[in-house]
Amino acid sequence: MAKKMELVGVVDRISSLSDPILCRILSLLPIKDAVRTSIISPRWRYLFASSISILDFEECLQGVSKENFNNFNHFVDRLLYIFPNQVSLECFRVDDEVCDVESLRLYGWICATLWRGVKEIEIYFEKSPMLPTQLFTSHSLVTLKLRFWGEINVPTKVCLPNLKTLHLKVITPSNDSVCRLVSGCVALEDLLMVPGGSCLGKTVVNIHSPSLKRLVLDFHVLLTKFPNDIDYVVKINAPSLECFEYNDAVGDFYTLNSMKLLEDADILISRYQEDERNATRLLQAICNVRSLFLSIIDAETVFRSRLDPVLIFPSLVFLDFCNEGDDWQGTWLVEFLHCLPNLKKLVLTFV
Repeated sequence: MAKKMELVGVVDRISSLSDPILCRILSLLPIKDAVRTSIISPRWRYLFASSISILDFEECLQGVSKENFNNFNHFVDRLLYIFPNQVSLECFRVDDEVCDVESLRLYGWICATLWRGVKEIEIYFEKSPMLPTQLFTSHSLVTLKLRFWGEINVPTKVCLPNLKTLHLKVITPSNDSVCRLVSGCVALEDLLMVPGGSCLGKTVVNIHSPSLKRLVLDFHVLLTKFPNDIDYVVKINAPSLECFEYNDAVGDFYTLNSMKLLEDADILISRYQEDERNATRLLQAICNVRSLFLSIIDAETVFRSRLDPVLIFPSLVFLDFCNEGDDWQGTWLVEFLHCLPNLKKLVLTFV
């Protein structure tokens, strides 16, 4: 009996598992630990490659000295180019703040991940990197997040039929690039834009998407860098929109088609041009909203404007209102509340 127990104790049960099960186990480990298993035996040498579905530079390089960054870049090269059949990436996330990557190498990595059917790509760079045209014609991409200072070069042909999430941060908007990009995403549901640069002349932010459900426009970076340059026009045609967030300056003019399905809106207006009607036009466009957070500097000036049609929110049941102006005792507040016939809950904050 003792001899039998001894034999049981030396059985290698791990190696008896199938490769898919081992890959599943390795996928639960940090990449560094999964790679270390390659020295166990010849069978394990390349098994880790099939277990990597998320390649996140920030996660992989935690605790790694800068001297070893180059070694990691070579590891990514081998992973993407030497194991073409084993690697099946779901997510590729690279940030040049945690790892110094030249633009040409990044270009090759993006092409390699797209060839493997990657579903999510996130690129965070200080300067505008060179992006392959394949990035804008991928049938596998579901999420694309780009953050860098500079313009995004969008090719003439854009076809991202399965893309649902698109985030563009601190990218200089050009009058046709964003419109062309959004128009090529027929299934887009979530769009976030944080413009970070100023273009010559008037900038037109033109968003046309029948499928869009969530839209975030945050101009605070643009206003901070170019306080005297808010010369832009906003055009939105998104009939399926359910959530809308708008932050900071008000542009010269708005063309926002009726948002009849709008449920939630978060509007922060800290500055507008001399014509306060631009701010009122923005509010008129979201009049069907049910829940609204609204913060306006000098709200009295905005609500004093006499416009036709009258500003009415027939579906609004919850309002969280913050007035950052000097006068909060005027009759404008009472007049504004008359525009909310079905309001059930009100939160007021005066700064």
